[in-house]
Amino acid sequence: MANIMLIYPNRSDIATYSGGAWVEAMPLDNLKDRAFARVARSIDLDPENTTFTIDFGRTWPIRLFSFIAHNLTVSARIKIEASNSADISSPVHNQTYDAFASLAGSDWDINALEWENDNYWLGSYTAEDTVGQTAIASILFPQNIVARYWRVTFFDQSNSAGFIQVGRLFLGDAFLVPTYNPALGLDLGYEDATGVDTALNGAEFFDPREPIRVMRFQLQYLDDTEGYTRALELTRRAGVWKEIFVIADPDDAVYAMQRNFPARLRQLNPLETVMYGYDTNYHSMAMELKEIR
Repeated sequence: MANIMLIYPNRSDIATYSGGAWVEAMPLDNLKDRAFARVARSIDLDPENTTFTIDFGRTWPIRLFSFIAHNLTVSARIKIEASNSADISSPVHNQTYDAFASLAGSDWDINALEWENDNYWLGSYTAEDTVGQTAIASILFPQNIVARYWRVTFFDQSNSAGFIQVGRLFLGDAFLVPTYNPALGLDLGYEDATGVDTALNGAEFFDPREPIRVMRFQLQYLDDTEGYTRALELTRRAGVWKEIFVIADPDDAVYAMQRNFPARLRQLNPLETVMYGYDTNYHSMAMELKEIR
């Protein structure tokens, strides 16, 4: 088990995108739009067209790539290259990842699967597992990768849609990784804004909405540096509207789809000093993160 990560800020908005072949009305710049419905869509599934290059204009450390509101299938793969050359020569990173990570090497509960299940041997997600929630494909690097240029290529030739589309791209570094994980009692749940109307005879009618995740936790024993320059500073910079990507446990591959998501701070809580020390004081802060849709 690793410590919780709060990824901030999202640096995708300062980048310039180019390459591949994308529908004119659905360009790569739509990846900068927080409205997930405004997607970037490729013209077909040819990997020469389902690729794009990212130019930050300068080097930035990146820990997380997250493709949000995509239409990738469970068999899709994503190649990510990083370089300090515009032509991506002499890459500092070059690796291909599963869009929905294969979990054969992790603690997948094989007893929960039937022999006939299409994912019995690999322990990967099925298409049914992804229905009803915003599709997110996240790649968390073991450490920061520092580069100016990045190239992304999607491989999903069996996609029945005939194209690749992505609604939002999140690129960032871990702003807050506390020395101590949240206190016991972290809660993760769903809030359902479905409208319910009741007729005079008691019959109910529904206006269904997708449930939204909310995570609440208490960070304790933050030293002065973590408390003032990380936790408190995050509330100042992000406010209640800027994007934060929460990684509940970087070591958890099995439940990552449920626990990791783009969010915002629902409210700005104060930093409380809970203990005075010789070299540092210790602080506590409650956080509540609401999923962004």
